[in-house]
Order: sequence, then structure tokens, then C-alpha cells
Amino acid sequence: MGFTDAGGGVEAARATAERMLAAVAHRGPDGSDWRRHRGVTFAHCALTFTDPLRGRQPFVSASGATALVLNGEIYNHAELRRALRATGTALRTDSDTEVLVELYERHGLDMLHRVRGMFAFALHDARAGTLVLARDPMGKKPLYYARVPGGLAFASELTALLRHPGVSRTPDVGALAGYLTLQAFCAPGSAVTGVHKVRPGSHVTFAAGALREGEYWRPALGPAPAAPSTREAAARFEKLFRAAVARRVSSTERRLGVLLSGGLDSSAVAAVAQQLSPHRPVPTFSAAFEERDFDESEHARTVARHLGTEHHVVRIGGRDLAHVVESEYAGADEPLADPSLLPTRIVCRAAREHVRGVLTGDGADELLLGYRYFQAERAIEVLLRVLPAARLEALARSLARTLPARTGNLPVGTALGLLARGLRAAPEHRFYLSTAPFGPGELAGLLRPDVRTELAGHDPFAEISRLLDGQPGLSGVQRSQLAVVAHFLRDVILTKADRGGMRSALELRSPFLDLDLVEYVNSLPVALKLRRLTGKHLLRRVAANWLPREIVQRTKLGFRAPVAALLRGELRPLLLDTLSAPALDRGGLFDARAVGRLADDHLGGRRDTSRKLWALLTYQLWFQTLTSASSASLPTSLPSLCEATPSSPSSANTVVTEEIRRAQ
Repeated sequence: MGFTDAGGGVEAARATAERMLAAVAHRGPDGSDWRRHRGVTFAHCALTFTDPLRGRQPFVSASGATALVLNGEIYNHAELRRALRATGTALRTDSDTEVLVELYERHGLDMLHRVRGMFAFALHDARAGTLVLARDPMGKKPLYYARVPGGLAFASELTALLRHPGVSRTPDVGALAGYLTLQAFCAPGSAVTGVHKVRPGSHVTFAAGALREGEYWRPALGPAPAAPSTREAAARFEKLFRAAVARRVSSTERRLGVLLSGGLDSSAVAAVAQQLSPHRPVPTFSAAFEERDFDESEHARTVARHLGTEHHVVRIGGRDLAHVVESEYAGADEPLADPSLLPTRIVCRAAREHVRGVLTGDGADELLLGYRYFQAERAIEVLLRVLPAARLEALARSLARTLPARTGNLPVGTALGLLARGLRAAPEHRFYLSTAPFGPGELAGLLRPDVRTELAGHDPFAEISRLLDGQPGLSGVQRSQLAVVAHFLRDVILTKADRGGMRSALELRSPFLDLDLVEYVNSLPVALKLRRLTGKHLLRRVAANWLPREIVQRTKLGFRAPVAALLRGELRPLLLDTLSAPALDRGGLFDARAVGRLADDHLGGRRDTSRKLWALLTYQLWFQTLTSASSASLPTSLPSLCEATPSSPSSANTVVTEEIRRAQ
């Protein structure tokens, strides 16, 4: 994080840096520092994986011309270091941060094409008088920025940026409308007026008072000039996947674990990780839910026994989930309406007692068409050739009513029913319209009249349209896939992963999102990913050699939280208080009567409105903190915050830790 100085002097810069650092102390327990570099102040809390003694940040190049702070990891830093030394560059450390600095001085921003990792960094080039903000291609690490008097401020979390005195604290109503449809505040916007996010695969430069954005990578779909055979594709996929796991494991001497859900994706990651560690069991961590419809712990145990991992089970009940909301959501970085953040936080907090980094299966469903929606989209492509949209919509609704229902994670009947809501929309919009807490047409009845006027011309799908531009001829499945990557993967899944882990200083690494693997799979035809109506065809084929047959062939359950039951039970008092008419009237955004009807219907058992209520509750908890007078009272005791041990358990953590020890 940091900011351009407005001439306030060293003490003013230090005070602002310490306020900002205190907000993100949980991200880096290995110490903190700040530095002024020719008109720019940088600050950093460290979670180190390479050369912790000599690679401390903010880091300045050997020439003194370039300073940098990095959030994340450069996985191919050893390879890049060898290349730099081969060209005569004298390096002083073994850190990935120094590699970035010296690579920039030699190649400028072209170096972004050489780097493989998950990262967000800020860099000041004193030679050109330029401040550069950059983010990795998939958007694994966040980076916010805002204009301030005298220049620019930036940070890895919105909470830190809001501690700069020049940053606005006014909610962005247009962005709120996007959140209510997409479940997240999507880049390049944010929840606060005047605050922006660097887009994934992009960089923002600030020089002479002007901002410029450049894009160095974007997802592109379409077959290679000559599509490979299934055998050739599987062999190439396996090679790249193994390399992706190895790259993340070998880039550090720190021991890494695996978040093991029991599904195919994380099980495949665990299998390769254990193969890379033949003489020492890999730590694996799974959640065991009280509600059986959400529980995959037996599948995870099956995989752990098969692979011989050091397995830890985290038992999660409604009270544990509610505690996360009650203790963290008011001070959350930015509202996120994905309830799977709750169990993710609990499992990550428990894993941090053992390791400081874990591998995950994130990205496989988006990359390899694993969601039921892609299967439904393939069926729609075929059926729309013979049936009008109205007839198909009626058929989908009818099937949804006749198929067995359950309260768990997206059975076929539920998927069909949801998809029918967006059937007449463009393929790239259907996923979101079918899963949205609130469709665009519902906002008028939810928001107050004076707020609605601010939504004129707002398009929640503008970023999707931008990514589709220049990619003609894509099928409906491909358009849907690109749309899911654009927001659900980048702004929901990866935001959840970063926030869920880094709140406990646990780094999550995602081998399926390795850029080389992503680009190869994106070049393949749909038929090599979605075979008939079964997704992840290549992964199933490859993983059949590593995992039990029942794991390879089982239907995806998903990792979610029982929000409907939580809102009727443990979170009922918080829901009624936070979404009460007086509380909403103080905020002035939502129509209290409309929200009251949603709460009455859900709590009275007339219909399940939990998705809508969850989005509203999550936002309102954050909003009340943002606008309260008490938010101006900010801690500035930097050393005690940044050097605290993140694994010191709260009372809730102690319960989880005891459960883990009993499971060992």
C-alpha cells in the first residue's frame, strides 16, 4: 500500500502509513516497514515465503531508481533469477521481490509477460516519474486505488485505503446495483465512490497527474488451428497440471497443505502434491458440516486415506458460521454475497495452525466446464434449434418441479428452475440472471425512489461485453464460460479465497489457474472439456490413475453454507436488527417495506428468500460501519498489530483446533 506525498512532511506520511498498515495487519505477521521513495510513500506487512531476512519490503533496486511493494508470490522467480544473472545483473537476495524490481529495470512493463504467479504490486520508477500498479492475469490478489489531493493512494484492501484522509467514504449506488446482481463489487469498480480496482491482467500508470490503463492479458476462447486428439490433449493437460502444482510447491521451502473438499478438483491437487512429497505426508484440511446435505467430509477422508495425507477435519456447526458473521462482517473489506466465505474462513483459520500456505482446487469448474450451468447451456443450444424459447422455458420449469428436491447444493431440479429464469437472455447473461440475488428488474422495488435515479444507464454486464468484444463466433457455452470467468471466478471465487485465507495470514495457491494451463485449456474445443453432459472430461481421464473411482465419477456437490437455516436460526436476531425499518431508514438506500416482506416470507416459511436477505445483510453490516461516526476512531499501534501471531486462536478457534486434534 502507499500514496504519493502531498508535501505534508515525513511525520504526516508516517502517520498515514501506520494507519493504513494497521488495517491489514492480519495479512502479514512477519513484520512491517514503510519507506519514502522520491515523493512516494510505500508500506508493507510481510507474509514471507522467500528470503525473509534480505527480501524485506518496501524493496529498492540496486540502482536506487525503482521501489516496489508486492502482495503475493512469483512462482518462477528462480528461473527468472537465473536469466537475470546470465545477462550480468548482480542480485543481492533470493527474494522474488528483487527479481521483479530488476526485471522491470531491464524490460519495463514487458516483464509482465515473463512472470508467473499471483500478485498485485505497486512500483515507483523515479527515472520516469511514474507510479505503476499491476495485477496478475486471473486476479488472484486485489489492488484498490483512488485519486487523492496531491496524487494517488493504493492498497490491497479497501479498509486500508479508507484510512487515507483523502479517500471518500461515500457508497457507490451504481456499483451497489451490480453487487445485488453479481454478488460482488466487480473490477474496475468498488463499493465506494471514487475508489477503483485494477483489472486482472492490467496495469495502471500514474505520471504527471494523469492515469492510464493498459491490459497485458485477457481470457480468450477458441480452438487451436488443429484440435488435438483426446489422448494428446490429456497428456498435455496432465503435464501442464503437474507443472502447475510443482511450481507452487517448489517456489518456497515452506511446507504447504491442501484444502481438500472431497470433490474431484481438490482431490487431484492433493494427489499430485503428495506425489511430489513421497517421504512426508501432505497436510490436508476438510470441513465437516452438521447438515448432511452440505457435508463432503467422508469423501475427503476417503481421498486422504487413499493418498496417505496428514488429514485434519474441521467440524462446523451453525454457531461457528454465525460467529464469523457476528465477529467479522461489520469490518469486512468489502461486501461479498457468497456464503461459502463462512466455512472457508473457518477452515483457513484452522489450517493456519499448521501451515502458512495451502493449495486449492479453485478454477477447475470454470476452466473445464464443471458447473451444471454449462451442461444446461449445452442442452439449451441443442433444444433451441427445435423448440421456441417460451416452450423450452415452460419445459424447464416443469422438469424442475418434478425432479426430487433437497436443501443442499444445486441439484439438477434446482439448476433447471434457476436457469429457466434467464432462458430468454443472452448466453453470457444467463448464469448471472439465474443465480442473482436480485435481477435488474427487481431493483426498482427494492431501492428508494431517490436512489433509483442514480441507476440510469447502469449496466452490470459491461465488463462481460468488453471481454467478448473481438471474440466473434463463440458458441453459447463459450460465451457463458467467458462470462463466468469475468466475474464469478475473478470477483467472487478469488475474492473469497484471498479474504478467507489472508484474514488469518494463510496464502491460497490455485494450480488450475496457472497461466500456461489456462491458455492451453482455453484453446481446446468444448467437446474435450464437456463430453456429452459431463464436465471436466480431461481431468476425469487423467485423475483416474490417481484417485478412487467413486471420487473421479461423483457428481459435484459444491462448497457452501446453509444460509437459509442460519437466517431462521442462529442469525435471526442479527438479521432482524440489521434489516429493521429504523436501521434501513438511517441508511436511506433500501425500501424498508420491501425488505420487511422478504424477511417475513423467509422467517415465516412461506418462501426461501435467503439469497436476497444474505446479500442485503452482508451489505448493510458493512455499510453501517462505513457510515458510522465510530469508524473515524482508528488504531495506530502498528508494531503490536502487525507483529501479532495470527494463529493465536479466539474462543471459536479453540473449538476448531480441539476438533482437529481429535481427528488426527
